Amino acid sequence: MNSLHLLTSIGLDDENEYLLVFDDGNFDATGTTFNIADWITHTPKAILAQNFGVNASVFDSVPTSGPTILNSTASSTPDSAVGLTGNSSYIFHQSQLATVPVPGGGGNLSIVDSRNFPISKTIAATIVSLEPGGLRELHWHPNAEEWLYFHRGTARATVFIGTTNARTFDFGPGDTAVFPDNSGHYIQNTGKENLVWIEIYKSERVADISLTQWLALTPADIVAATLKVSLSVVGSLKKEKQILIKASK
Repeated sequence: MNSLHLLTSIGLDDENEYLLVFDDGNFDATGTTFNIADWITHTPKAILAQNFGVNASVFDSVPTSGPTILNSTASSTPDSAVGLTGNSSYIFHQSQLATVPVPGGGGNLSIVDSRNFPISKTIAATIVSLEPGGLRELHWHPNAEEWLYFHRGTARATVFIGTTNARTFDFGPGDTAVFPDNSGHYIQNTGKENLVWIEIYKSERVADISLTQWLALTPADIVAATLKVSLSVVGSLKKEKQILIKASK
């Protein structure tokens, strides 16, 4: 099973029953699902603070393993859910033919896939240039594993694949890597020059999902209850992808 299952269900009455059915009985297998609180606790707090734009102390009380079912209070009008339906640009960033600045202000990228190179049905690529101290935001790729080649600069990345499995790697020019599909990760420029790398996907298009955006588009009270943070913190999360985040001042 290669899909990552993400589900939020809210019981609005006295009881709520539902049946989850999957095509593979090994629900906890690595790469099939992961717990957001688990991912958060396996990411350095300084990275979390930079990624979400909040103080690192916000994450002091995040549980190491979030519950499957929890007691919480759901608002009757969850305005934070606005945007969950509609234009798919909320989920996938648009294909870029030329290198252009991207949200977050931390660098630029160019994409070649079937949207701007129609013959490319099995290979998609991104060339990324990330400024010193910049961060490729916490995200995952739902459609393919990510093959990387680091061309210039130095980098650090933590890859999280669920059930407390996480590893941190340092990279330099000429290094290669593979991040499994549906694995949460970030890439940080740890050097003093622009970090340049190439991403390759065995897919017809480049697709990624932003953790910050996903949480921002989930009802705020559910996110706050799960991560044990305040509603104001959840409300401050950006609903638009940042992609490449500039260095913290």
